[in-house]
Amino acid sequence: SDELQGKNAEKKKAAEKKREEDRAAAAKKEAAAKAEKAGRPWTKKELSALAKAVKKYPPGGANRWDAIALFVNNLCKQKEGPRTREECIERYNVIAQGASASSASAGGSTAAAACDSTGADGGADEGWTEKQDKFLQNGLAKYTARTYPDKNERWGLIADMVPGKNKKQCVARFKEIREALKDKKAKGKK
Repeated sequence: SDELQGKNAEKKKAAEKKREEDRAAAAKKEAAAKAEKAGRPWTKKELSALAKAVKKYPPGGANRWDAIALFVNNLCKQKEGPRTREECIERYNVIAQGASASSASAGGSTAAAACDSTGADGGADEGWTEKQDKFLQNGLAKYTARTYPDKNERWGLIADMVPGKNKKQCVARFKEIREALKDKKAKGKK
């Protein structure tokens, strides 16, 4: 019985060691693939297409980043292959962070300037998390226009429910989502 337990323990250790080696190899492979993709610079045309796509497909839309990647790839046929949704997200985040960090300095990149001109200036479409969107939806459900006819009071109460966002940002976000839904509905009727 002790001998059997000893063999089982050895087998467990060997299997655990194998799993760790496999994980390390997979992580190394993933890092190499990421480095290869990260090493591929974005062209001005791709950055411009990304900025346009981010404006065209506002946050809150279904499969937003898939649509953005498709838009970029359709506009910019690259020999190196299409951009993935992950690459688009990563590049947008780098640009958005760079834009907010370098907006005071005149040396901002043209990509950051391109994204700034699309409305990513700390407004409603920048930095909205899924949680914040959920809080906004809950606030809209709780404080309806019918029960709170004073818009100023209503939006103040809604904004109080959304951490990190003010009244103006909540109103702008609501309008963006409403427009995106209207556009989607209009496209569906055609």
